[in-house]
Amino acid sequence: MTWEQALRAVTLTPAEILGVAGQYGSIDAGKVANVVVWSGDPFEFTTGVEHVYIRGREIPLRSRQTELLERYKTLPPKY
Repeated sequence: MTWEQALRAVTLTPAEILGVAGQYGSIDAGKVANVVVWSGDPFEFTTGVEHVYIRGREIPLRSRQTELLERYKTLPPKY
């Protein structure tokens, strides 16, 4: 599978199967703005998510889980 085919397999093709390709699955004017911005190639294990936009609004990537991870990454914890 080529890179372009792989990208389509996780974006537009599922939207077509679900019958919502008119609103989702690709970046076009008039479609819902759900976008993930990656630090590099999204199919590489070393690539991370930098920004997430759902319906055009940026979603914070910090959560209780990420805060706990940072807190307890080194032991003993630093309070």
